[in-house]
Amino acid sequence: MSISTQQLQDAAKIFFHLLNRKMILTNDPILIPFFEEDGVRDAIKVLAEESRTRLIQTADRIHLLARPEGSIFATSFTQFKKKYSDVENKKYFYMINMLIFVLLAEIDIPSNSNLRWEHAGVSYYLIEKNMTQLIVDWQKENKESDGKFSDSYGLAVNDMAELWSSMAVDSDQEIADDRISATKKTHIGLIHMAMRLLRDEGLVYIIEDEKRVLPKIELYERLEEGYHHQARYEEMRDLVLSTLRTRGEQDA
Repeated sequence: MSISTQQLQDAAKIFFHLLNRKMILTNDPILIPFFEEDGVRDAIKVLAEESRTRLIQTADRIHLLARPEGSIFATSFTQFKKKYSDVENKKYFYMINMLIFVLLAEIDIPSNSNLRWEHAGVSYYLIEKNMTQLIVDWQKENKESDGKFSDSYGLAVNDMAELWSSMAVDSDQEIADDRISATKKTHIGLIHMAMRLLRDEGLVYIIEDEKRVLPKIELYERLEEGYHHQARYEEMRDLVLSTLRTRGEQDA
């Protein structure tokens, strides 16, 4: 593999542009060397491999993702806390990540059904309802298994249950301001904080006056090309969906 100095410079420019923006449209002029020169693509592959990141290419965009383990760009709790100072301990970190996962499980459905979520979005109150159900059922399962459930799935069930139960519950019948504040004090506030993370990555729209989140096509691309190839994601999605489905059958 022979890479010229110019190709290395072009590759570095593209890689760090991706690092800054997380995704680039394929018709962006900055990508011309990427599509035209093997040496540039080879150099970017080396940069991605050494930093434990990966590129996913779709029809319209190229995404840069941190690998689940070992990436120097993966967000640690310490890094997360610097950006969101309200997240004072790992319990909030666990809850925010799980709230994002509840949204992903809700929208990760066959492509012919995606249109429903792209237009209607997902209500914060549905996310709250599903999260509460998961906490109740998982805590019960964990207690009955003497903690084996939590260990088996690598979930901090007790920590999340303790935090969720200590926060104020919001009602969709209450009259409230149109805009929401991202806060650790209420369920809806914490959900809003979690959804802002996705919005900051350019993956969702948030309709604040309706307390609703709309997934963008970029999020579906991440799911299809990134998460669907991860065993951990598949395991957790199946667990979330099976738990919610079981409760629904019991309530029917």
